[in-house]
Amino acid sequence: RLTANAKATDDTTVKITLQDTRTWGTSPNAAGGPGLTDATGNTLDLHESYVNIDKLVGAPVSLRVGRQELAYGDQRLIGSFGWSNNGRSFDALKFAVTSEPANVDLFTAKISEAAGKDQDFYGLYATIKAIPSNTVDFYILSLRDNSKGTAATAMVSNNTTAATIATGGIIKQQNLNTYGLRLNGGLTGIDYTVEGAIQTGQIENATTKYKMNGRAFAAKAGYTLTAPVKIRVGAEYDYASGDKDAADNKLTTFFNLFPTNHDKLGYMDYQAWRNVKAFNLNVKADVTSDLSLYAGYWNFKLANKADAWYGAATWNTTATGTLRAASSTNTASDIGSEIDLVVSYKYNPAVTVDLGYSTFKAGKYVKNNVAAVAGSDKADSTWAFLQLTAKF
Repeated sequence: RLTANAKATDDTTVKITLQDTRTWGTSPNAAGGPGLTDATGNTLDLHESYVNIDKLVGAPVSLRVGRQELAYGDQRLIGSFGWSNNGRSFDALKFAVTSEPANVDLFTAKISEAAGKDQDFYGLYATIKAIPSNTVDFYILSLRDNSKGTAATAMVSNNTTAATIATGGIIKQQNLNTYGLRLNGGLTGIDYTVEGAIQTGQIENATTKYKMNGRAFAAKAGYTLTAPVKIRVGAEYDYASGDKDAADNKLTTFFNLFPTNHDKLGYMDYQAWRNVKAFNLNVKADVTSDLSLYAGYWNFKLANKADAWYGAATWNTTATGTLRAASSTNTASDIGSEIDLVVSYKYNPAVTVDLGYSTFKAGKYVKNNVAAVAGSDKADSTWAFLQLTAKF
């Protein structure tokens, strides 16, 4: 990524970020040597391109128009997803009101546009700063999907909607509303975050209206010791509802919109904030100012046994897109457990190196439903990564 920021006037700025992204070694040329572009599509694109006007008509309001990143709270519902090769940005218009007691953002984004088949995303996100050492976030988010529901475009989906599409039903419209609160703060040595969200809405096809009613909750806390080294010990619990009956007209699977899923529920990306009960213990030690060590343990269970196991990388897909498909005959809820180890080293002020290793121990649910998705494997798994980040 190459970013340019220009200050056109005292109150107007412009930002443009060029991004080139490709997968190493996937596109050989005709002569058999390495290729110069990636076969998966555009490699050079505008990740961001917007105009920002501060103090609009003299008020404490800014207006940002164009392609831009949106990221709020812990990015469980709206995030820039910087872990992925491409990241995420929105074609959006955003008003931001900034004051001492509160900040309020109001935005509208175009997800996709086609004749009569638009997908639009609207949001109001307020952060109240009146409580000392704490912030309280309140948000209302609305996803309007008129894509007419092909399997490739349906944004809100679980086993029920996938089955409806597969049998020839045409989704006429999807409306999903999310309402949430988030508390973030701390006391001496203690930090905590609590977030809860509920969802309402409907999905309609030629014959049936499906009512949506999802809910989710997340709570994490930690205590930091400063001597002889800085050590934080933390715990976390996450819940998101699943659907218990694929044959009725109620969809109770929580849909976590456009998140930065990575590292929220383990580094292996095996779990999204959907149909899950998860518990975590973790510890992080800043050995020196340049070296930190992290270790975390996760245990995952299905919130509802009849619904699917949704992976972080495929949070908005269903059936074969999930790690395991939904099953009305499933009797087990134990997905498994994960251990994450990460070493971060700041080589110099510009370069940071991260090394990670994770291992997953399959639970009874995974072992019992191994045949649910073609090519799945009931064996335990391991994963590692090496990442170098340079900033200048």
